[in-house]
Amino acid sequence: MNAIDLTASQDQIEAILALARQHPDVEDVSEPTNLDASKALNVGLPHYTDIEAGLTFITIVFKTGSAGLMFYKALRAEMKRRNEAIAVSDSATGTLKGKLSGETSDDALLKW
Repeated sequence: MNAIDLTASQDQIEAILALARQHPDVEDVSEPTNLDASKALNVGLPHYTDIEAGLTFITIVFKTGSAGLMFYKALRAEMKRRNEAIAVSDSATGTLKGKLSGETSDDALLKW
């Protein structure tokens, strides 16, 4: 399974869900879930003051191992349009891959 967890505000999650549901390389998307406060401190998005109320996460499963790159690029364009950032974690290990924003390089996306 090639899957990622995305951590963001509820507003961002709604935009990501819309993008994921129309993207051909996404196999499945979980329902949004409030982020556990112990994990919220590690996501690298310090601008939220009420972490428990402010952050939600979803899991996205891709059809193939390489399918994520196309979705990352579409997501990067959305974050650039919104001038925002989200946290990306490996779904299997919980390891933070990094922060995805409009400024995230292709090299960084390729490593994920």
